[in-house]
Amino acid sequence: MCYAIPGKVVSVDSGKATVEYFGELKQALVIDADVQPGEYVYAQGGVVVGKAPEEDALPVLEKWKKHFFELKHIDAGLSRPGSGFGALSPVIEKARKTGTLAVNEMAAVLEAEENLEMLYSEANSIRKEMLGNACCVHGIVEFSSYCQNNCLYCGLRRNNRGLRRYRMSEEQIMDTVDYAVEQLGFKALVLQSGEDDFYTDDMLAGIASKIHRRHGILIFMSVGERSRECYRRLYDAGAYGALLRFETSDETIYHKMRPGKKLKDRVDLIKYLKDAGFVVATGFLVGLPGQTSRHIVKDILLTKSLKPDMYSFGPLVPHPATPLASAGKPGINDVLKTIALSRLVDHESKILVTTALETLAPEAARSGLLAGGNSLMINTTPPGFRESYDLYPGKAKDEALGQTVKNTLDLLCSLGRAPTDLGV
Repeated sequence: MCYAIPGKVVSVDSGKATVEYFGELKQALVIDADVQPGEYVYAQGGVVVGKAPEEDALPVLEKWKKHFFELKHIDAGLSRPGSGFGALSPVIEKARKTGTLAVNEMAAVLEAEENLEMLYSEANSIRKEMLGNACCVHGIVEFSSYCQNNCLYCGLRRNNRGLRRYRMSEEQIMDTVDYAVEQLGFKALVLQSGEDDFYTDDMLAGIASKIHRRHGILIFMSVGERSRECYRRLYDAGAYGALLRFETSDETIYHKMRPGKKLKDRVDLIKYLKDAGFVVATGFLVGLPGQTSRHIVKDILLTKSLKPDMYSFGPLVPHPATPLASAGKPGINDVLKTIALSRLVDHESKILVTTALETLAPEAARSGLLAGGNSLMINTTPPGFRESYDLYPGKAKDEALGQTVKNTLDLLCSLGRAPTDLGV
């Protein structure tokens, strides 16, 4: 299974490569690769992550050529603009034309209870028009379930004494990465953990450097509020991506959910990561206690203002070993409306359909992709560790990785999406 398809470099100018991909021209940043016109490259997150020898690239392109245009045809059939929005018609039309809405207009979309399928169709149509049928597919390696924080919503919280904790060794991390890249074809991986100071800056940078030297992939670090110096070293080591959610834009809710933490510190770090050149994924939780539609509007607007490379938000799934055990889950449409609204006000964004969404309803990933989403993640953590990374109940733990990969590919093909990620 290949989660990126090679493209041919047409030109390189000012740190950006123009890449031809089945007749389409896209741009990707060139950070440390020596790329020349005429060469074939893989790109993830809008970054050239490695070269593909011509003798390897051409068979892959030949294999995908016919299939790719078949997929575009399927996508076109599933991405027709919506209609019949009722009272929301002026709002939807304004969003399509301008990509901007007032706060009250955005809240009205989130509060809508009718014509939702038309809303999702409109968002999906905008996704197709602006981004085509490309779909990012990243793998996740959960390398530690220890966390020094006590967030009320998270199953990894420090006070969850019943959780069997684990830490992967460097060798175990590398074995997991090797398998995901060499056997499954991933070109982007997220290394994720709780905030675990057991892993020093030296250790994390060393692991990132080893992965970068061994594999041409985009490495995302999802390790929480580490120091700026730590993140600088990670970037220098070859980890060019960072996944860090702010969780909520409301200071009152933030202080309740993350005791002892400041929202400003979190947002400032995200801004630093963007300014430092990281490929940034950020976002929030939908369904936190006390959250209203106005809060979610502000969450979307904060996400947009941070100019992330990917939106990452998902539902609160209450964990029985947390103070939010009795909190209700948001409905599937609450999250789908959030995906759709994000697409309406940020036409060119990459929007992740999170694995947590799949706990709310059957075929939730499909629904998310048809509501404007265009990115997926697959858990590549080995089974012996996966069950102990207990973020929320209902998290997939037992399905064999090979079957998960097959199911994901089948889903993408059924929707006409291609596992490609060329361009910024």
